[in-house]
Formats: sequence, structure tokens, C-alpha cells
Amino acid sequence: MNLQNTPLGFPIISLRQLLCGLAMCLTWPALAQTAGQTVDRIKAAYVYNFAKFVELPSADDKSIRLCVLGKDDLSGAMLSLNRRMAQGREIVVRKEVPLDQLKDCSMVFVSETDARHLPAVVRQLSGAPVLLVSDGRQAVDQGAHLALLFNDDRVEFDVNLLSLQKSNIRASSQMLKLARTVVR
Repeated sequence: MNLQNTPLGFPIISLRQLLCGLAMCLTWPALAQTAGQTVDRIKAAYVYNFAKFVELPSADDKSIRLCVLGKDDLSGAMLSLNRRMAQGREIVVRKEVPLDQLKDCSMVFVSETDARHLPAVVRQLSGAPVLLVSDGRQAVDQGAHLALLFNDDRVEFDVNLLSLQKSNIRASSQMLKLARTVVR
């Protein structure tokens, strides 16, 4: 691009260049927000695939009850799983489920913003056949079955195989091969 200079040394730019520059500045926060929403949608897609590739003992139910502890449902991405099918069963998403009702769920999601409640959730579910998923950094170490992690612009997951076995939940061998880490 060939820019001419004014007598004061500032480049002369066209109205089109100015508008493009302003548009870039105004859309930058929206792009950052969109990136975060994309990560949330990817995490929700992982949760959906977990529902497909983990044998949940409550298979006699007609639905998979996916309960979200607290208000953070990944910017609404978890609600997009409502009424989708996994293992021939419909997923039913419930938000803001109280701690004492988590044993009625097939899967529980605890977001990073609510990770401070994870030890209480692990105690509440203690051995119950309920798949516990979190995107908290230390989730697997705290007893969650599966942890979603955002590293190097990628979403990955860790598996706590010992916790899965204690809850009588089986993950497919194919899923375990895709995990970043499997804690035994």
C-alpha cells in the first residue's frame, strides 16, 4: 500500500482505510468473546461425546439426565445438548441442580467457576453411578471422573480411571486412547 504523507509527516489514508481500521478496533472484543464461546461449545461437544462413549449403569432409564451444578453452563452451550440422543437415549439438561439432588442425575457437570464445590460434589456422589465431569484445573486430582482442559488453543481431557471404577462406570477403550492423561 502506497501512503502519501501530509506536510506534518502523517500518512494520508482514505476513508475506506479509516473505516476498516475502526471496524477492526470495534470488533476485537467481539472476536475475543466469540473465541471463548467457541471453547465452551467444544467443551459441550466433549460432554456429548462422553455421554456416547461411557457406559452409564442407569441404562434402564429412557433419558440421560445431565445436571449442571451452579449457574455456569458454558455460556449456554450445555443447553444445546438438550433433547439430543446418545446411546439411544434422550439427553435432558437441568441447570442449577442442588447438591442433594445430584444422585438423581446420570451425568454432572461442574464448571471451573464452581470448582470450589467439587470436593463436596465428590463426597455427595461417593461411589454413585453418576459420571462427574468438570473443566476445573485440578478436577481429576479432586475425584472427578473426567476433566476438560484448555491448553495451547486445544481442548483436551484427562480421565480418573480409579474414580470411574469406584462408581461402576466404564469408558470405552477408544475414548481412553484419546485422553491426554489417564490416572490409574
